[in-house]
Amino acid sequence: MATGLVERLLFFQGYQLFELNVMLTSVRTTICLLSLVAVLVAAKADVIKIDKSGSILDIAGQLYYAPLNPLLTVHPSRRSGVSAGFVPATSIRAQYSPIKKAFLEAQIRTYEAVDDVWTPHFLESLFISYDGQTTGFFDEAAEKWLQSSNASHIYLSANIRLPSFASPPISQVTTGPPAGPYFTTPSSSSGLDIHNVYRLRKDEYATFLFGALPAPSGGWVQTNITLDSSSAQYIPVPSRIALLTKSLPLSGTRFALKDIFDAQGLPTGAGSLAYARVYPAPNTTAPAVQRLLDLGATLVGKTRTSQFAHGAQPWEFEDIPYSWNPRADGHLTASASSSGSACAIAGYDWLEFTVGSDTRGSVRKPAAFVGAYGIRPSHESLDLTGVVPLSEDMDTAGFFTRDPRLFSALGNRWYEESPVRSRRQTIRFPKKLLYPTEHFPVKNPAAQALYDGFVTALEKHLKITKVPLNLTDVLLDHLPEGNFTHFHLASNTLAEYRSWVSVGQPLIAAHEQLFNTTPTFDPRPRQMFALGATHTDDDFAAAVRIRNAFRDSIAADLLLPDTKSCSDSLFMYDAGTGGQPSYRVEEFNHIEGAAQALLTGPIGKSKPSDYFTFIASMAGLPEITVPLGQVGYFSHISREWEMLPVAVQLVARRGCDNMLLNLVDKLAVAGVLSSTKTGRYTF
Repeated sequence: MATGLVERLLFFQGYQLFELNVMLTSVRTTICLLSLVAVLVAAKADVIKIDKSGSILDIAGQLYYAPLNPLLTVHPSRRSGVSAGFVPATSIRAQYSPIKKAFLEAQIRTYEAVDDVWTPHFLESLFISYDGQTTGFFDEAAEKWLQSSNASHIYLSANIRLPSFASPPISQVTTGPPAGPYFTTPSSSSGLDIHNVYRLRKDEYATFLFGALPAPSGGWVQTNITLDSSSAQYIPVPSRIALLTKSLPLSGTRFALKDIFDAQGLPTGAGSLAYARVYPAPNTTAPAVQRLLDLGATLVGKTRTSQFAHGAQPWEFEDIPYSWNPRADGHLTASASSSGSACAIAGYDWLEFTVGSDTRGSVRKPAAFVGAYGIRPSHESLDLTGVVPLSEDMDTAGFFTRDPRLFSALGNRWYEESPVRSRRQTIRFPKKLLYPTEHFPVKNPAAQALYDGFVTALEKHLKITKVPLNLTDVLLDHLPEGNFTHFHLASNTLAEYRSWVSVGQPLIAAHEQLFNTTPTFDPRPRQMFALGATHTDDDFAAAVRIRNAFRDSIAADLLLPDTKSCSDSLFMYDAGTGGQPSYRVEEFNHIEGAAQALLTGPIGKSKPSDYFTFIASMAGLPEITVPLGQVGYFSHISREWEMLPVAVQLVARRGCDNMLLNLVDKLAVAGVLSSTKTGRYTF
C-alpha cells in the first residue's frame, strides 16, 4: 500500500485508502495523481490592507493573509534575491540527490492535488532545499526545467551545487522553509523575510465567532477580518502541505471548535457576551482539544453556540445570532447548541471536521438537520476539563464530518484512550435492530423509503435483523414509577441545577463584582438559571439516582453485552422531523407541511418517542447520526422545490463506540454510505 504524502491527505478527502497512521515519505513519481500540468505562472500580490498583525493580499482574485512576523529570515547570496513587495514563493524539499526533473514536477502536481491554498501563481519564485547529508545536485533535465521556468528568482540551500545557467537568477541561502507556499518581503536586516500564507475564506453562513492563528509563544491569537459591508468574517486557512509534514494520524486536517472549549489564548464566551467579559482568555487548552492537536489536526477558529450550550431555537437569542444552515432554501433550522459547528461542516469544504458537545442532543440533532455524520460518545469518554459545562452528568464531546471513513477513523483515534471503551475486539455486528413502531413510519413517505432501504442494507451487508417493537412500552419498565414525566423532570433537573451552580451563579456574582451590574442572558438560559436556582441539593441527588437507575436498567435488560459484537442490539430512530422542513424563523413553522424541531417541551405533554435523544443522554450510551439521503419539498421561501437531508440515529450499549464507528466504515466500503457535499444539496 502506498504511504506517500498524497495518500495521507486523500484519505481525508474520501478516497478508498485504508491506512491512517502512515509515515511521510518523499512523493514518488509513480503516485497516481490527477492529470495536472504544472504551469509556471508569474504573479505579483496586490496589497489590499496592512495592519499591525499582518497583510491582506490579492493574487488573481484570491485573497490571502500574511502575518506580520515572518516564519524565518534568510540572507540570499545575491542582492537581486531581495525583491520589493510581497512575492509569492513555493518551497520544495528534496531528500535524494541527484534532484530530478520528475521529482520536481511530481512535487508541484502533488501541491496542486492536495492543497487548496497553493496555486501555480506561487511559482513566482522557488526555494529548493536538500535534506541529505552530502552535496546535492540537479540532473541535466532538472536544470533545463528550472532554466525554462518563469520564476523571477530561484533560491537553493547552501548544500546544493549551483547549476550552470544564469537565468533565472539563483541565490544560495542556508536553507529554505518547509514545503509549501509563502510570501517573501525585504527584511529590516537586508535579508529576505519568509511569511506563512493563509487563504482567506468568507464565513458566508455566519458559523464562526473568529478565526485563529498560531501564536509565536504557543496557543493562538484570534482574528476578526472583515472586508465588505456584509460584516462577514474571513477565516485564515493554512496550507495543508506544511501540515502534512507532521507525520501524525490527523496531519493535514483542519477543524473548528465550538465556543465552550478552551484553547490557549482564545477567549471562551459560550455564546455569552457577559461570560467573555468576565473571564480572561485561558492560558491552557482543554485536554480533549489537545488530544486532537497531538494527533496532528489544525485548529482554524471557534464556532458559534447557543448560549451556555442550552438547547434553544434559532430565534431565541439576544447576544449572538445563530448560524445559517446551508441546506435547501437557506432558512432551515440547524437545531440545538452545536449548530455553528454543524453548519460549518455542511458549508465549507476547507474543513475536515468540527467539534461540538452533546448533552441532550446537541450534536445528534444538528447533524441530522444539516446532513452530516455526528457522534455522541459514551459518557465519560473524554476528560472535559476546560469545557463550559451544561450538565456534567450527561455532557460529552462529539464531532461532525462529511466523510464516513474519516468519521470512523477520527472517532477511533480521538476516543482511543476512553476509560469506558470496550477493549474486546468485535468479530461481528449486533444481530438485532430495535425498530420502534410508534416512531416509524415517519410522515414523509419518501423519507420512510430511505429508512426502509437502510434497514434492508443492514440485513444484507451486516446480518442485522429488524425487530419491530413499541419502544415506549418497553421503556416504561425502566422509568421511575413507569412514568415518563418523572424521567423528563429528572433530566431537566440535572441540566438546570448543574448549569446554575457551575455557570450561572458564579458568573452573575463575578459580573456584579467587576462591573456592578447584573448580566443579561438569552431567553432560554435565563429560564434555565431561574429554574436551577429553585432546585435543592436533595432535588439534584434524587435526579442523579433516577439517572443511575435508568442507566443500570438499560444495561441489564435492553442493550445487553455480547462478547462478539459488544452490544447485542442496536436501536434506530429519527432525530429530525420525519422528512419535513423545520425553519429558523418561528412563524415559518406554521406553513403547511412544516414541522417545528423539538428540543425540550412542556412537562406532561411530551411523548417519549419525541425525546428518544434522552435515552443515550441519561444512560450514557454512544449514539451516531448517519445521513442517508435527501427528499424533496416545496419551499414557500424560495418558491422552488428543494432537497432536505434525512438521517438516521443508531444507539448501542455503553462502551461500544468502536463498533458503531466500524459499522459506518463497513457500510461506506460496501457503498451503502457516502460522503456528503457542502452547500445547498447534501448529496
